[in-house]
Amino acid sequence: MSSIRINSSDQYYKGILLNCISRRSYKMNKAKRFTINHTNQNVWIPNKHLLNDGTIKYGENIDYVFRKAQRQLEIAGYTGPIVGIKRSTLTTHGINK
Repeated sequence: MSSIRINSSDQYYKGILLNCISRRSYKMNKAKRFTINHTNQNVWIPNKHLLNDGTIKYGENIDYVFRKAQRQLEIAGYTGPIVGIKRSTLTTHGINK
């Protein structure tokens, strides 16, 4: 029985840089963990949207995963709008109230 090698190379979803984290426990889990933009921020993507090696299936709609993780996207450096996922982040830096 051979183990499946995890695809930890850069993957993009709507311009968001993702890397699958290699773990031994993925056989038991129903999702795989991905880092966002090479930061310590992460999201879990259900296996139904992934190939066995952690590659995101072509044409999959996983917007809902990122809609729930908007704060992680902001911390990872994605402050602009992403179609279907988030509006731009409003910052108050330099604005006097």
